[in-house]
Amino acid sequence: MQPSTRSSSTALAAAVASLALLVTACGGEDTATTSDAGTGSAAKPVEITYWSWMPGTADMAAAFNASHPNIKVTHAEIPAGLNGGYDKISKAVKAGNAPDVVNLEYQAVPDFVTQGLLRDSSTELGELVEGYAPESVKSLVTLGDRTWAAPYDVGPQTLYYRSDLFEQYGIEVPATWAEFRTAAERVRTASEGKARLLDFWGDDTATWAGLSQQAGARWYSATSDAWKVNITDPATKKVADYWKDLVEDDLVLNHKGWSPEATKAVTDSKAIALIGASWSAGSIKTTYPGQAGKWAEAPLPHWGTPVTGAVGGSAFAITKDSEKAEAAARFIAWATTDSKAVEARLAAGTSSGLPAAEKLRAAARSTFDTSFFAGQDIYALAGAQVPNIAKGWTWSPVHNSTTMTMQAAFGKAQKTGDFWPAFQAGQAAAEKAITDRGLKLAR
Repeated sequence: MQPSTRSSSTALAAAVASLALLVTACGGEDTATTSDAGTGSAAKPVEITYWSWMPGTADMAAAFNASHPNIKVTHAEIPAGLNGGYDKISKAVKAGNAPDVVNLEYQAVPDFVTQGLLRDSSTELGELVEGYAPESVKSLVTLGDRTWAAPYDVGPQTLYYRSDLFEQYGIEVPATWAEFRTAAERVRTASEGKARLLDFWGDDTATWAGLSQQAGARWYSATSDAWKVNITDPATKKVADYWKDLVEDDLVLNHKGWSPEATKAVTDSKAIALIGASWSAGSIKTTYPGQAGKWAEAPLPHWGTPVTGAVGGSAFAITKDSEKAEAAARFIAWATTDSKAVEARLAAGTSSGLPAAEKLRAAARSTFDTSFFAGQDIYALAGAQVPNIAKGWTWSPVHNSTTMTMQAAFGKAQKTGDFWPAFQAGQAAAEKAITDRGLKLAR
């Protein structure tokens, strides 16, 4: 099939023209039906399929089946999104054998919408999302005034730090980025050069996106008929220059994210803080068990106003041709708003995912042993940051491919700290990808 057809363009353009999301991938008119209407019985339940790579989702699906005899969910594990999961979903939809429900990270939603891979779920999920999702999250699943997915979690950026070493080196938790630099200087001096305040992980595009969002950047936006790319805006330049100075002045470590070197630096107390998000508490607890009781979480330092960025987070979506949309929506409603769903998904106690629905955070908290954080209520801390997430952030339909380019460029820049060329490479890559997809680019 050719990369663009009149029927696919007409169908999707009508739904999302106000955000310039003109579909260019193979597709067709929305043929999904709700013939079963989700009204199965215990003797003959409606059967739906659900693909995810996310921890705890198999247990969550099993819990749903145990309490909902009229609907049976068959869960299948797939590779993580950019590690092959998104490609698998895309191919399945185009081949006509897609699952009914999938998990997507927020930055992948516009990509799937513009390819015509998702169902316009305004009827099934619109009211649901309107009822529980924070504004900063709702905008990530609502495109062209249509609802394409239902948020599960939200990831405000926060600062994690070794409270014992902060006390040892005589530093206060920094509230601003100016104070952060002062603290970094203090740690290097007080430790006689043996430690640094932070291991920055300067190759991680998601971290950069959150920091840029906090500073006021808006990398992507849509006009009435075109996409605009603004990765090289002044706010992003300010962030790039700030971290360049810290790296050049040897005030922070700058290892590859998630690398053995990065882990060893924290294990050996050579880095005493990390920039993360609400979900990072679980991974820190798992990675550094020997430091139990020594870690704490604080709001991310800011530029003068308590604003933060967001990193990560995922949603549930119904695929384009699902013939069991109502049953799929019932499962999604339970998964995103029922405390039993959260408890089942987080039962292992290693995840600190922050539900988008505020009413579920108590249930999530009950699954997490906070002794690693000396009893600190990390859910209350992270939840309090959600209203401070910078508004107006939009992902583009080509951000996943743009990330690949930026990640490689950031990796090359880590030694010198000259990160700005990586943002310039991202700008060029995004503009090219938009035009290559047949979408209009605003200059």
